[in-house]
Amino acid sequence: MDLTSARPGAAGPVVVGVDGHDHDARIVTTAGAHADRLGAGLQVVHVLDVAGEPRRAATLPTVALRRSDERRRKLDDARAELRERLRGFVADLADVDLRTTVGDPATVLLAMSRRACLLVLGTRSGPARSPFLLGTVCQDVAVHASCPVLLVPWAKDGAAPR
Repeated sequence: MDLTSARPGAAGPVVVGVDGHDHDARIVTTAGAHADRLGAGLQVVHVLDVAGEPRRAATLPTVALRRSDERRRKLDDARAELRERLRGFVADLADVDLRTTVGDPATVLLAMSRRACLLVLGTRSGPARSPFLLGTVCQDVAVHASCPVLLVPWAKDGAAPR
């Protein structure tokens, strides 16, 4: 599939989802190459899963404020970590839109796909027992995205995609 003609005249950035694992460099590098080819911006997104979030609403204002402060601190720490990780393999971070948010990763990425010209994801967070198995986020996004999706296979050695 020729990605340059996937959505003629499409506006919006190339959105790349990262998860903090070793293969992020490979995924972002691949997405950056496609952003250059398409003449689009690059948006790197790291979604912190809601699994660690409390399920019940806070009943006391002090509890709500503490949870809000904890969430803000988590997001600030995750943004700083993402920026530091990308510094090693992204030429100019000033040209990259970095986003860190809390939510269900598939839901957040699907919402972002509505205005993206391409969505780039790794196939999973670690080596699979079979190269035909996809991670759950990748599966959900690949099936339901509003834009073309490029899946970058996981490679332990960080080798370039074939």
